[in-house]
Amino acid sequence: MSHNKPYAMERVISALTYLTLGWAGIIVLVIQAVTKKQPTRFVMYHILQSIFLCFGFYVVSELFNLLAVLIARIPIINLLPIFLNMPVEALYGLSLVQAVCYTVLIYLIITSLLGKYSFLPWVSNIIAFWIRGR
Repeated sequence: MSHNKPYAMERVISALTYLTLGWAGIIVLVIQAVTKKQPTRFVMYHILQSIFLCFGFYVVSELFNLLAVLIARIPIINLLPIFLNMPVEALYGLSLVQAVCYTVLIYLIITSLLGKYSFLPWVSNIIAFWIRGR
């Protein structure tokens, strides 16, 4: 890497890739492939992390939907998915699941705008391993 501190444009691209669930990052990667430019480690880290999180969120949500269908047959326990997705007045009408997802998303956007490598346990370790092997 030619510079220690990421440029402002790199920070904005990194934040946008989280906001768009990886789509902005994919577009940037395509543009850089066409122009034959190599993305910096900072941008690549955040792009890969956002894409990984997007796919991970999709897989986890599908598994939870399947689990909710199975749990729906069990009395008393079948109320658990309802309570997790029920709007909570203290969270401004968000459910507990939505509040956690938005909190993580805001954390990732803020750290990327500050020019830092955001850390999520397990996920960031995988992304750092992929970046090192590059």
